[in-house]
Amino acid sequence: MPGEGLVRFLAESGDASGAASADSRAVERRSEPRTPTNWIAKIRLPDGEEIACTVKDVSKSGARLGVPGAVVLPESFQLKVVGYDFLFNVRSVWRNDRCAGVRIERFGKQPPPTTAPEEPKPAADSPGTGRLLGRRLSRFSPY
Repeated sequence: MPGEGLVRFLAESGDASGAASADSRAVERRSEPRTPTNWIAKIRLPDGEEIACTVKDVSKSGARLGVPGAVVLPESFQLKVVGYDFLFNVRSVWRNDRCAGVRIERFGKQPPPTTAPEEPKPAADSPGTGRLLGRRLSRFSPY
């Protein structure tokens, strides 16, 4: 019977009249529940450019991002949530006007920023060249 799948869907939806309500037409196809969020994030493109965005909701395997409409997203990129040390490698799954769906492929801790090592400061050994740190002869001594 050609409409057998539709009949089964209507029967499982609980609507005895045979007409699907607006709520029953929206079938949840996700395997994992989404958690609503409002995180501020940055999209890191392969060339190093960063684009501000928001994470609207997240699950174990993906997220929905709020992105500016004029931004063209590549197939894969990195996502950094501001305030957390995690960096996500994601792949674009879908896109509409101001939202994009991504699949999380890999995540890890962001490496700490590298800084140049400080040059050692010359120690002031003699009383006339400067103050000695951590050593006080008396409270009346200027050295």
